Amino acid sequence: MGPDVIRSAADRGRRVFERGDVIGASALVACVVVSVIAADGVALKVVVAVLGLCAELGMVLSGRAMPTPLTWFGVALTIGTGFAIMALVPEGLGEVPVLAAAAVLPMCVPAGPVRNACVALLAAGFGVAVMVIFGSVAGLLSAVGVWLLADRSIEHAALQAERDRAVALLAEVEASRASRQEAAALEERRRIAHEMHDVLAHSLAGLSMQLQAVRAVARRDGAPATLTGPLDSAAELARDGVQEARAAVGALRSVPLRGVADVDGLTRGFPGEARLRVSGRAGRLTPEAGHAVYRAVQEAMTNAARYATGSAIDVDLVWEGAELRAVVRDHGLPAGRGPSGVQGSGTGLRGMAERIEAVGGSVTAGPAPEGPGWRIALRVPVVEEGSGAGVVTASEDGAAAGGAVAGSTDIGGMTTDGKAGA
Repeated sequence: MGPDVIRSAADRGRRVFERGDVIGASALVACVVVSVIAADGVALKVVVAVLGLCAELGMVLSGRAMPTPLTWFGVALTIGTGFAIMALVPEGLGEVPVLAAAAVLPMCVPAGPVRNACVALLAAGFGVAVMVIFGSVAGLLSAVGVWLLADRSIEHAALQAERDRAVALLAEVEASRASRQEAAALEERRRIAHEMHDVLAHSLAGLSMQLQAVRAVARRDGAPATLTGPLDSAAELARDGVQEARAAVGALRSVPLRGVADVDGLTRGFPGEARLRVSGRAGRLTPEAGHAVYRAVQEAMTNAARYATGSAIDVDLVWEGAELRAVVRDHGLPAGRGPSGVQGSGTGLRGMAERIEAVGGSVTAGPAPEGPGWRIALRVPVVEEGSGAGVVTASEDGAAAGGAVAGSTDIGGMTTDGKAGA
């Protein structure tokens, strides 16, 4: 089994295009079209159109989730083309690319004097450009707008980062709360088992001994069968009661297991957006296999909350004849967002793989092949029909574990390399 691998910066930097990206790109295209129409002459129109395409390209490059040299180049390209369009076509809307870049610029530079200097330089340049192009000293006031726009962007990013961290921490708290509840329930079961053992089992055992003594005395004294017969039946019932009491005590002392049916509770209680899909004809799993699937899905969802905060999580349970395939996939960090900063212990995937392999299954993890994001897939064997001892169906395992809800998961890919767990 390979070592756990935390997502690389390159993977975290993969962006997911959302509705806001489409709206922003469409608005920028509209501004470029207006500038092209306002340009005089075919040659100038072509130049402005090329500059507009460069500005659009720059915004695409600057929208990556993690700052890279390519991101900084995109911001600089958008700013430069915006100023060029302003100079060539004063009647156009070259100011829009500059303002759009001003909102992105603070996200590309670490907080501190360097960021402040970059924002101040851009604001001053924009104010001077507006003053020169429109021939009015009042144009310098536009620099204030650039500064406020950048400052608003910084505040929004800080608020979003805190929200992402809160979501990740809440996911951790929910997982910890569930573990504490299970531990408390187990402790209560053990207490009840101890009480039953001390009271019921001991009482029945004492009763059985008394009945055996009375029966021996009756036989010694030659008592008739009408007396010894009921004594024999009572002694047999006492012996059976002792065995049943011991079995009940043993069941109470055993650890209650979650199952596939409880995965629905995970998705419903997840602090972010989680979607559950179940397909195929439900088969039969051993209690240990169902519990392993539940824990694996829980760990995968917690990992997604840490490293792809803000992304929707898809959980798929697919019953495929001889096995259950579970897949948990996120869609990568949304544009302009970073990881929550909540770190796990780095042993989550290893523990997940060991748990699944112990029940005869396998785990694979890695970048999602169908798009941005991370995917963890697992497979566990389904118990064959006819070997019903110690197995439960998907609809029964939740009740057997003390709760009933439906669930699903899917994971696929590489060996056991992947995102580090809690």
